[in-house]
Amino acid sequence: MTDSILIRNVKLWFNDFIESNVLVENGVVREISKREFEDVDLVIDGGSQVLLPGGIDIHAHIYDPEYVDHEDWGSGSLASLYGGLTTVYDMPLRVYVDNVDILKEKIGVASRDSYVNFGIIAGFMNRSNIKNVKELADHGVRGFKVFTARPFKPDENDYLYILDAIKSVDGVAIIHAEDDAFIDYGESKYRDRDDPLAYHMHRSGYAEASAILRIGYMGLETETHIHIAHLSSGEGVYALKYLKSRGAKITAEVCPHHLFFTREDSKKYGGYLKLAPTLKTKNDVEELWRALANGLIDAYVSDNAPSPRDLKEKSIWEAWGGIPNLEIMIPFLYTYGVKSGRLSFDRFIKVIAENPAKIMGIYPRKGTICIGCDADLVVIDTRKPLKYKAEEHHHKVDWSPWDGFEFYGYPIHVLINGKPMIIDRELIGRPGSGKYIYHRSY
Repeated sequence: MTDSILIRNVKLWFNDFIESNVLVENGVVREISKREFEDVDLVIDGGSQVLLPGGIDIHAHIYDPEYVDHEDWGSGSLASLYGGLTTVYDMPLRVYVDNVDILKEKIGVASRDSYVNFGIIAGFMNRSNIKNVKELADHGVRGFKVFTARPFKPDENDYLYILDAIKSVDGVAIIHAEDDAFIDYGESKYRDRDDPLAYHMHRSGYAEASAILRIGYMGLETETHIHIAHLSSGEGVYALKYLKSRGAKITAEVCPHHLFFTREDSKKYGGYLKLAPTLKTKNDVEELWRALANGLIDAYVSDNAPSPRDLKEKSIWEAWGGIPNLEIMIPFLYTYGVKSGRLSFDRFIKVIAENPAKIMGIYPRKGTICIGCDADLVVIDTRKPLKYKAEEHHHKVDWSPWDGFEFYGYPIHVLINGKPMIIDRELIGRPGSGKYIYHRSY
């Protein structure tokens, strides 16, 4: 590691933009000042561009040992790096992450292959594996995935016990919130239609809101931190607002696809836009933006879950659900949030870094730029857009619904743990540079 690095001539956000120089020593931020520094090992000129705390994605499907043709730590972490992310939490995909053996396997592969810092989310929790919650927590896990709908739904009477176990280790229950009864009803109405629009219409905002309210009240009963994954609807926003007004310890996240695409777009993209939760309407998109801007939604995540083309080109009901998102994360939100006027820069910083770090219990070591914090730093280009090209991105798959989009906010320089990873848009870092986020140490 280069012992001392000066990032000079950058703009930092402290309720306004301030021209600064940032001194990094031994992996942490040592000084923020307008003065010049001498006798440093490396000088990086920021070109009077914006310096951000590295993005933290607390919901990404990157490595499943049975689906390495979809994404892996090499491809997923490299896409994350180019998307302005310096810490990514791997969410279970299909293989259960509910014991220490599979946890250690995941940590081992990521330690070898990841360009970025990484955490591991456990799941899928049910009555039979809650006995493992304490041991998983003792090995650094903070987030535990719980489904309220198939295919990983526990028995109805088990939720309170699951939440109580997560509360006992000061964990976060990350909830996929959709109500099975609504899904069954939607399928009875739309399953005989083999078209993408029918698929998206079969899971309504009511299905999401119903599940959020039920699990939210269980969170109130057990005093567990409930985190709603991939919020997708205005109805879900209203349910979230009500629970927060009741004093629930509840947070929520939103993904780029739910902030942009509607179910009408599925007519163009077909199975390539198949997702769960489904896409909704323009009104839902606007409600999500408002909730992100006003603080009701706390975090911005990728829910990255790509697959090979052949799994997307099946019947819409059989096609794989999920898209590649990691490489567009910071550029998308800067372009369609900050630059479009939907999101203040203050909220931008909070939802990409500060709030995810707080939710996962790693703030202020990460998620901000301050004296003594880890030097996970990203300089972005706010002046010139770049066209996103799926043929050139770093995901393992060769397609993206974002192909051809122009985004501002691409990383120019990226440091992780004080180590230069991207300089002048060129990769200089190596796999294995990321560190495991062991939550007991924060």
